[in-house]
Amino acid sequence: MSDEWKNKLQKYYEGNLTEEEAEEVERDLEKLNAYQEVISEELDAEAEYQPDDLPPEKVNKILNNSMRNAKFSLAAYVIMILLLIYPILTLASYIYYAWNQKAEDLIQVPIQTVYITEPNVSLEEMDIERAFGLFTFEVTMDLYKRVGKSDIKQGDWEVTYQYDDAEFPQRNYISENPPEAIPYYDTKKLYHPEAAITNRDMAAWNRLERLPEGTVAEVYVSLDELIQPENAKEVIEDVDVEWRWYAIDTGLEASGKSLDGGYLAPIGYPAQPDPDAWSPYNGREPNDEQFMESLVFLKEYEEQATNIAHAKWLDLDYRINYIEKHGLHAYGGVITGPAKEILQLRDNESIRTISIGEVRLWNW
Repeated sequence: MSDEWKNKLQKYYEGNLTEEEAEEVERDLEKLNAYQEVISEELDAEAEYQPDDLPPEKVNKILNNSMRNAKFSLAAYVIMILLLIYPILTLASYIYYAWNQKAEDLIQVPIQTVYITEPNVSLEEMDIERAFGLFTFEVTMDLYKRVGKSDIKQGDWEVTYQYDDAEFPQRNYISENPPEAIPYYDTKKLYHPEAAITNRDMAAWNRLERLPEGTVAEVYVSLDELIQPENAKEVIEDVDVEWRWYAIDTGLEASGKSLDGGYLAPIGYPAQPDPDAWSPYNGREPNDEQFMESLVFLKEYEEQATNIAHAKWLDLDYRINYIEKHGLHAYGGVITGPAKEILQLRDNESIRTISIGEVRLWNW
């Protein structure tokens, strides 16, 4: 609107225009009123406009785009939340297993369990691996047996923990005579002097005799009476063999049954110190003392140790009390050496029965 027209409009309202000029202003005002009505109608039409007025195809396209955008936004939020939660849970898992040295104790459970429940079996530190997950913990161990002067790999165990709970381990054996997954009376190799022999290997001595001169063997020896472990060397006196593991009397071996009546596998400890410094039987203290410490330690984790061991009953509280009251006595164990040397023990009256384990070529 120009300044000239504004002045003319002011004069119009003041009555200072000629009749002709007044009529011209009135015609302009009528035009403005007409324009105002058109603009108002257009604005009202836009205000009353609804999506339903669109064609169905366009409406569906708009809705599909909106749903797709909503799904994308939701997926982005979920991914973002997961990316935030996963490291938080991972950190929480590490804190959980690091708290109060929980991880170290859980690693020691399978290690100690192997040494006391697996006759003549040892571990190597470099072959023990550990892996952490979200509140899971896995320990992988390679197992070795001493046959002659060599450690023969028997296989490996994979022990998985969910929080603190140990699952039944996955056992992978490569040896010729792997143990049964669950031992029972007909797989028994060591017998207490008062226990009935259920599966005596009548041909064991004959098989030793047939072995070639250049072989070494692992032999399970059951004695005719209980002896103190330090006196076990008298059984093999003047024979070029060595004890590798002692089976210990804990008050239940005569019946061979657990307190619940199930089959009870033997427990014991290595007869020789382990040269590896990390080993629980590394020679810093006598093996019999370490054996008792192992039992006390595993008593706190008996459920986990029972799940890990071949034996399905350990009854550690009873066995610890029995040993503390009666002392340590062995009823047998495992020896190794040249087959022909072991054969010299055939007429030894202190040996009740034997069972042959692994056999290898000469490495003595």
